[in-house]
Amino acid sequence: MDHRTDALNYDQTGKISLDHVYNEPDPKAYFSTLRKLGYRVPEEAKPVFQRLLSAKREATGEDKAKLVDVGCSYGVNAALLKHGMSLEDLYRLYGSDAPDDHGMMLTRDQGLFTGAVDDALSVVGVDAAERAIAYAVDAGVLDAGVATNLEKRQPTSTDVEAVENADMIISTGCVGYVTRTSLERLVETSLENNVWMANFVLRMFDYEPVEQMMAERGYVTEKLAGAVFPQRRFASEQERQRVLDNVSDRGLSPDGLESTGWYFAELHVSRPANDGTRLPLETLLAA
Repeated sequence: MDHRTDALNYDQTGKISLDHVYNEPDPKAYFSTLRKLGYRVPEEAKPVFQRLLSAKREATGEDKAKLVDVGCSYGVNAALLKHGMSLEDLYRLYGSDAPDDHGMMLTRDQGLFTGAVDDALSVVGVDAAERAIAYAVDAGVLDAGVATNLEKRQPTSTDVEAVENADMIISTGCVGYVTRTSLERLVETSLENNVWMANFVLRMFDYEPVEQMMAERGYVTEKLAGAVFPQRRFASEQERQRVLDNVSDRGLSPDGLESTGWYFAELHVSRPANDGTRLPLETLLAA
């Protein structure tokens, strides 16, 4: 762990601010920074999302599926789920061997992402980082992107057209910055499609407001019991202490989890009440 904190900035949650890498013209700084921190939650989430997508397809009777990824950055989850890549593949692609020229990198990536392992899956990314969204769409990682801050504004008609009728809404770490406000605005566009929602949420954040919002719409939210998923290492001792305090303030023990120097997330899945009653989450994921 890097104990030098004088060069690090912290946001209101106690996490280091990584705003300087989230909205660059290409993904190099993003992946090189997160690799140093051992960022891994999308890889942990991949088999879970795959099983949920399979179950959702079984429920609809169709292979075609539409997924909306909230806080998608450069399309990490799309690269893993639609294009069959691993997080290590992405770290390698945007590491020291990545082209320095933006045009060359984009051309390379357009070739890499032309095909899809799951070509029946459409992935739409939602993120306030407009340059990250633009790169992911131009490279073919995402099928479409919505670059807006849904915490501050309603989706436009163009935004709604991109995200509506989704089969699943997912995220791997943005909840806490993204609140029920954003998720409600997205869910409202796909209620007629009986959209499912699956969020990996850091333990230091309270998910109850989102759960309540979904309950108001006839949804049941389940947390995968006894399961935690590592997100990334702490960048400094100061970040570690702030997060330990946040976890403890929620009445949770960080012992054996955040105390080891890592963020940990839990899985929350919301489905229409009939779906949840018919097949509990633990049974679904064990199938």
